[in-house]
Amino acid sequence: MAINVESTNQFVEILQESASKLQLVNQYPTVAFYKVDIGRFSEVAAQCRITATPTIQFFRNGRMLSEVRGADQKKIVEAIESGLAEGNGEPKSAHGVIGHSDVTSMVVKKESDCLNQNDDHPLENVFTEGDSVLESDVDEQLIIHVSFRQPIKLHSIMLKAPLDKAPKNIRLFANNITIGFDDVDGIEATQSIEMSESMYKNGGVVNLRYVRFQNICSLSIFVEDNLDGDDVTAISQLAFIGTAVDIANMSEIRQDENQHS
Repeated sequence: MAINVESTNQFVEILQESASKLQLVNQYPTVAFYKVDIGRFSEVAAQCRITATPTIQFFRNGRMLSEVRGADQKKIVEAIESGLAEGNGEPKSAHGVIGHSDVTSMVVKKESDCLNQNDDHPLENVFTEGDSVLESDVDEQLIIHVSFRQPIKLHSIMLKAPLDKAPKNIRLFANNITIGFDDVDGIEATQSIEMSESMYKNGGVVNLRYVRFQNICSLSIFVEDNLDGDDVTAISQLAFIGTAVDIANMSEIRQDENQHS
């Protein structure tokens, strides 16, 4: 698939409109910046699941490493630095897991939801920094449906939560985003997890049965109860650790640019 792109200077102008005149091109001469016209190439927007602009995706050797929505200079710089570190041979790590990256940025929030959430403490809180939490509503159970922008190989998940309301028994269902409370006992879980207080105190990272999570487009997380048997379950942060599956050969962008230069 060949993609026409506009020049680096035009890309920087787009960022400057939203983020105090970013000068990323000058700062990172080894990084290639491209602007894709998603109006002309809607199939690219669909494949990369672009739903807002500006959206900046970071690729290396055809594999998407991360994504930043909006011209947030800090997040863009962090993404670039992370990609450069990986390219320089430094081992990747995320939340202490060596060889993998934090792929939480690939969650499509508009296509993700939570059953039995307290609307004053919704799912979106687990994907933002701060003291906000996701809380259950009528009882302690939750079902979190998460959709990813592209398929991922999921190695681990990371949970942070107030210990008195932290999830205890959890079941994961791969690529089943429609599961409800009436379904969880009739469908075999991809993996069942029993969390403990010590697991949370040690960072909350749970390694998954990697062979079962090789092509994950969505994940449903059923939280059955919590550590203290409280009527309310709470989660302060949820992160996903793994590797993106290749969806496009981004080297074709450079080839096409050379053909039209």
